[in-house]
Amino acid sequence: MTLKKIIGKIHLLLGLVSGLVVFIVSITGCIYAFEHEIQELIQPYRFVKEVKGEILPPSEIKKIAYKATDGMKVQRIYYETPQNASMALHYADDAPYFYLTFIDQYTGEVLKVKNLRTDFFTIILYLHISLLLPYGEQIVGASTLIFLVLLISGMVLWWPKNKKKKALKQKFKIKWNARWRRQNYDLHSVLGFYATWILIFTVITGLIWSYSWFEKGVYFILSGGETLVEQRELLSDSKFTFDSTSTTIDKVWYKVLQEDETILGSAIYVPQKSEDIIKIYTSPEHGKYGKLDWRYFDQHTLEEFSVKDYRGRYKDATLTDKIIRLNYDIHTGGILGLAGKFIMFFVSLIASSLPITGFLLWRGRKKKKKATPQEKAVELV
Repeated sequence: MTLKKIIGKIHLLLGLVSGLVVFIVSITGCIYAFEHEIQELIQPYRFVKEVKGEILPPSEIKKIAYKATDGMKVQRIYYETPQNASMALHYADDAPYFYLTFIDQYTGEVLKVKNLRTDFFTIILYLHISLLLPYGEQIVGASTLIFLVLLISGMVLWWPKNKKKKALKQKFKIKWNARWRRQNYDLHSVLGFYATWILIFTVITGLIWSYSWFEKGVYFILSGGETLVEQRELLSDSKFTFDSTSTTIDKVWYKVLQEDETILGSAIYVPQKSEDIIKIYTSPEHGKYGKLDWRYFDQHTLEEFSVKDYRGRYKDATLTDKIIRLNYDIHTGGILGLAGKFIMFFVSLIASSLPITGFLLWRGRKKKKKATPQEKAVELV
């Protein structure tokens, strides 16, 4: 058996094992591609009625959201743009709720309280990352790793033996006037070839989230041999008593805003107990995450922690750090703006079709009768 046939067997086996998961992850990624744009288009409560006056500080947003939800804990507070409503995220490990409260950041008016457990795009997101199963993240991670092998082996199988012009030309286009089996083969092979050049980056960025060893390996390669600094646990001074009504988050937030005039949006992680820190990230761009500036403060003393990993100050980031920070934007296509999201939409759609066309190829071969001389002339593999 030749090496290419062995690769073909491996490609088939791995495709059958991971096909269903790859389909679900790909189709949900396709649906989620324009989540941000669609929600802003059809959900008016994401915007304030009028931009005016001073923005309410985080402690006020927290109070309003807490009251609007009958006492649900506020874990994070988001400010996006002057036109966008602020948002308070509610969830707790000891309580089965997951809500988002939209508040006019100028007037304090509650615009919407949304149950994220029933929100369409939230369900799609969790299908994408965990299949909504207890150990779904591990299943998705393993299937994504298999998909990386499938992409590489698929390229090897696609690579033409015959270097003649006519034979090469057939490798780059779908023969629409052929029999359905040949069309199906072309849909799998040709579309797979074109999509692979983008999917390879999508898969790698997905694996960076799934496996720390993979993230470390990518960092090592990109940096030319440097080791990724792991995030250390940061804790506030535990000798102080926790005060849920404290306004220290406001002081930290104002400090951060005053130090950088380029800030457009920010997110504040609200402390829930005495040892929790105040974590804030800010961004000069709406809908992109590559230039986030992460800051960490003791909630009691307001002392700022210095961090050495890539989730620190953007100005201190190395070139490799900045590339790793682009992981989400690369994964979603957002790095190229709306055009990139369109590309990712179609590429994800193609990716979702590959398990289907691959399965049909396998079934077709199993059922295929003895080929005639004419059929052998068009046999491809």
